[in-house]
Amino acid sequence: MPLKLSVLSLLIAVGILATNALAAPPLKGKSDFDPSILKIKEDDFLGKVVPEATMTDDVGNTFSLGKYKGKPLLLSIIYFRCATACPVLNEGLSEALSNISLRLGDDYNVITLSFDDKEGPADGQWFRKNLAVKMKDKIPQDFNKWVFATADAAQVKKLTEATGYRFFYMAQDKLFVHPNVYIFLSPEGVITRYIFGLYPPSIDIRLALVEAGRGKIGKTPLLSSVALACYKYDAAIGGYRLDLPRVFAGMGVLVGLFTGLVVFVYWRSLKKQRAKTADFQP
Repeated sequence: MPLKLSVLSLLIAVGILATNALAAPPLKGKSDFDPSILKIKEDDFLGKVVPEATMTDDVGNTFSLGKYKGKPLLLSIIYFRCATACPVLNEGLSEALSNISLRLGDDYNVITLSFDDKEGPADGQWFRKNLAVKMKDKIPQDFNKWVFATADAAQVKKLTEATGYRFFYMAQDKLFVHPNVYIFLSPEGVITRYIFGLYPPSIDIRLALVEAGRGKIGKTPLLSSVALACYKYDAAIGGYRLDLPRVFAGMGVLVGLFTGLVVFVYWRSLKKQRAKTADFQP
């Protein structure tokens, strides 16, 4: 795996996390809001099962979260009429998904859920169309299987409390503030990963999906196995980084095996030469 790619992914992840951790734009004047209260305490939620919830998709069909069990699920919680980071969050996700080999609807599912209970299917349709127009050829195959959903306040509360996701309406600024985060669930509905920021590297999204569905997606390509061995999730940057100790350990094993093979071949060759020499002795 090219070191340049891993370093670039790391720099992008760090930069994104540092500059785009929250959805709110720079506020004019003084604000009493403390954005640190939006931080998700990952240790409290990783490994927890997300409860069943009922939602409505952008064509008006009601469904339960359980419908999407059996495959890894990527959950993005936003609000559709957002004029700041919400569109960008999904644009970044769209671009990342368009660059991975996993197939939407076949290998994994995506739900973008509005936490604003005043929004409905029409808002989801509007958001979907705008995303498709903006991204054009940077949308994943089977984009129609990407679900844009709304729910009532009780269902939203159930999901946000279960995932540690918090949002607040700022009356003075007339907008919601919330974390920019992608939440990954296993096929059984267990929270496996949070990735923060806008425009995540495709490798991060792919690895998180493979990790979430390990043993459930089907046959994992060798490349994914190698990537998961080389990359390690780093909570400090909200993404994956090259796990150098593991890489060097792996290189050590490979060098050891190669050395052993060379010694074995040399020994066999030397043995044959000695046998030939013995045959010519009077």
